[in-house]
Amino acid sequence: MIRFINSILIIMFSYLFVRAVKYITKKVFDITKFDVQRENTFKSIIVSISYYLSFSVACVLVLKEFGIIDLNQSTILTGAGIFGVIAGFASQSIIKDVLNGFFILFEKQIKVGDFVYINESFRGTVEEIGLRTTSIRDWNLRRISIPNGEIKSIMNYSRKKMRVIVHVRVSYECDPDFVMQTLEEVCEALNDKYKEFLIKNIMNEPSRPFSVYGVTDIESSSVGAKYTITGVVASFKYFSISKNARLMILVKFREKGIKVAYPKRVNIDADEYESYI
Repeated sequence: MIRFINSILIIMFSYLFVRAVKYITKKVFDITKFDVQRENTFKSIIVSISYYLSFSVACVLVLKEFGIIDLNQSTILTGAGIFGVIAGFASQSIIKDVLNGFFILFEKQIKVGDFVYINESFRGTVEEIGLRTTSIRDWNLRRISIPNGEIKSIMNYSRKKMRVIVHVRVSYECDPDFVMQTLEEVCEALNDKYKEFLIKNIMNEPSRPFSVYGVTDIESSSVGAKYTITGVVASFKYFSISKNARLMILVKFREKGIKVAYPKRVNIDADEYESYI
């Protein structure tokens, strides 16, 4: 009975240890001048380490309570030898995960709160960076945990600035000059509406505002020519501005009577076909 009580106390102290680490870490970062994302990243790492440490110590102490292991010197050395052999086979991937996690952290590839695209397969917001895994939350609010050792590529959408690139196809029958003029009006409207989110130069003026890049394709599609507009904006506004830029193009095109190109099917009956022949 005493063993069960001691085991419960050990587990409780382990839990309280982790809670204390989380509380102290929060208080320490409350008085620092790090940015919020950097603080959340370091807190995530520290809490992850405390979890592993408390879990390992608690397991050893509970096993000792039930007499499964003895913590005398000879037993520790023997256990260490056995553990070393097992760890040699089992921990290769763990070591790889931990090392890659530190590289990701110290090279500042991602932070908690960043919107990322990992391995060209997983897209979402970084929620936690642990010793072994990185967890992200995707658009469907699913939590995805990826072993750090398996992270090969990271596309980070949250690094100060991003270029908005919007393409639109217009029928070849439309006057190109009229289309370009209409797109210039769209760019002027975007620059006026989102001027506070455009990346500015040392003179506090937009360095790369929205502008018409030009006709970027006339060959790959038979339905029409492709026109492109671009602009550099703050990364946290990238998706909303991109979405609204497409909406503004559609609205302006409707006002001007410009139709977006799309594939069309023409049905010809037998009599018409014979007449063509």
